[in-house]
Amino acid sequence: MRKGINPEKLKKEKNVKRIHRVVVLFFVPNVSDDYYKESVNVLNACLESIVNTINFETTCITLINNNSVADVNSVIDKYIDKGKIDKYVCYSENKGKVYAIMNEIRGIYEPFVTISDADVLFIKGWEKAVFNIYKNFEKAGVVAPLPSSNLAFDHNCTVFFDKIWSLKIKKDKIVSDKDCDIYLEGLGNDSLLNRNNRDFNWRTHQYYIKKNNDVAVLGSGHFVATYRTALINENHNFPVFKFFNGYEDEFIDDKADRKGYYRLSLNKTFAYHIGSRLDSNVDTLKNVEGKYINPEDFEGIQVNIKKRYTPYWLRSIVFRIIKKTAKL
Repeated sequence: MRKGINPEKLKKEKNVKRIHRVVVLFFVPNVSDDYYKESVNVLNACLESIVNTINFETTCITLINNNSVADVNSVIDKYIDKGKIDKYVCYSENKGKVYAIMNEIRGIYEPFVTISDADVLFIKGWEKAVFNIYKNFEKAGVVAPLPSSNLAFDHNCTVFFDKIWSLKIKKDKIVSDKDCDIYLEGLGNDSLLNRNNRDFNWRTHQYYIKKNNDVAVLGSGHFVATYRTALINENHNFPVFKFFNGYEDEFIDDKADRKGYYRLSLNKTFAYHIGSRLDSNVDTLKNVEGKYINPEDFEGIQVNIKKRYTPYWLRSIVFRIIKKTAKL
């Protein structure tokens, strides 16, 4: 029998709505296999970099544990005990990336969400740089915190449809060789910037748009990127398979383009793909200085999604024609 009134009802405490949420998904099945033996240290480096680079006044963190080994607990508990983690989700089995991410994204209130793998090092200044793109390019739907020029054409027909005829898409070298090298070293694949069947490769030229002195590279990946939440959280399809090629395309990657928004990235490195091993780049990049974001930096950013009246199928067809005739 209940007796009296729950005292919590009398406190009238209010929830605080922040603008940005960082969601990190991790899966460490063991620490004995050679591939996973440094995973706990890599996870710690990732979380430490987030905690040291975000403004907790505007941004919060969600961690999703996809049924990892107990060895990760010492790392996770450290950040929970310090009050740095807003939400911690633990699955009793590995649900796969798409299931875990979509299950979380559908329930958040923040208008912007960064989805990150657990092997990413965030560099000081990344939040400010990303949201500067959102402020200056109102059609930005996805922004990666590192140059992703090799993905300029992936789910990005809208930006070419909008900008190519007005000559607002530029082609030049705006990403330094150093940033190109860091990108390749992190992903461990030297061929990512090659274009053997074209007159230029992604190292020598990048497609970009410019407003005043602000530059946004066309293209974004999905191991780390910041999204307009409303572009992806309305997808209520159920991910039947835990692992399936193209699932991230179907549930996350193509949504911005379909709704008339652009996939963009920074022209300088503000995030590094650590991979399965800590290397010298981690020590170097975590000491780079940068400016933290402030609440006023979000002023002027268009939050509400505007409906696009030009159908996606038309934008897609026009883009294929442009790509073929202009030999992009």
